Amino acid sequence: MRIAEIVVIHHRTPDTLARSLALLARFAPEVPVRVFDAAPLPDAAEHISRAHAGATLEPISNHSYAAAVNHALRTARGELVLIMNADVSIGDDTVRALAAPFRDPRVALTGPLGVTPLGRVQDQGLPYRLATRSLRGLGPEAVCEVPWLAAFLFVARVTAARSSGGMDASLRFYNEDLEWCFRLRRAGWRCMLVGAEVVHLGGDATPDSGRFLVEGLRGGMVVADRYRGPIRRELQRFALYLVAVALARLGPSERRTAWAAVARMLLAGRYDVSPFGTTLADQAAGFPDRWPATRTESDGNQ
Repeated sequence: MRIAEIVVIHHRTPDTLARSLALLARFAPEVPVRVFDAAPLPDAAEHISRAHAGATLEPISNHSYAAAVNHALRTARGELVLIMNADVSIGDDTVRALAAPFRDPRVALTGPLGVTPLGRVQDQGLPYRLATRSLRGLGPEAVCEVPWLAAFLFVARVTAARSSGGMDASLRFYNEDLEWCFRLRRAGWRCMLVGAEVVHLGGDATPDSGRFLVEGLRGGMVVADRYRGPIRRELQRFALYLVAVALARLGPSERRTAWAAVARMLLAGRYDVSPFGTTLADQAAGFPDRWPATRTESDGNQ
């Protein structure tokens, strides 16, 4: 099977985007490219065409990465689509290596080894760390089945992705890839890590804001609620609550209100509301000092 198109998701890093597109034009010139831009500048289309003559621009809302991915899946023009962040640099073997595992009809997603600009494998924690170490050095065609794939770059089988409902867009930033892979695997699909390496800057377009910290921890609890047993879930909540209380008092001053919001969230069990507003540039009403609202307050505002 061949990759039918490439979707690049971008937000306000035009120079990084240009480098990424130039590599796509060099290493995958035959694959159509669409750029989903959540905040396009007035000259965005011209800037994109200079880097990749065949790439097209599509403005999207800045709701979440998951919403952008789901739009790409709904509008996909073939069975295999490669979706990536703008801060990823592919190599000459990336597209070919990621397409190869789809010979197995059970494969839903493939992803590469992400490395830093210094050449170190990005640490995604256990058990992902074991998989990346086992693959590195075996060549781009090496393959290992993994519990989940980091979504900075992946190839999706569109029929599998659509049948699963796509990513959960209520997870506004972080954990959407983890939850999606768990859901796909429960449905019998496979997620495969391949040995091809790509450079991933990571965090290139992520603001240093407390709501991003809170959203990441909220998403982790959502995943725990859905996929972990009650004992493990409660241990995670209790341990995180102790950390949040301590850092709300003793942590860096600019982060204390965010950690206090985390502690209130855990105490109330309010994992159903995000600290973001309509877009990722906005924050929810009352955040951080009066967030999350109690269930009584939420019901009263409806």
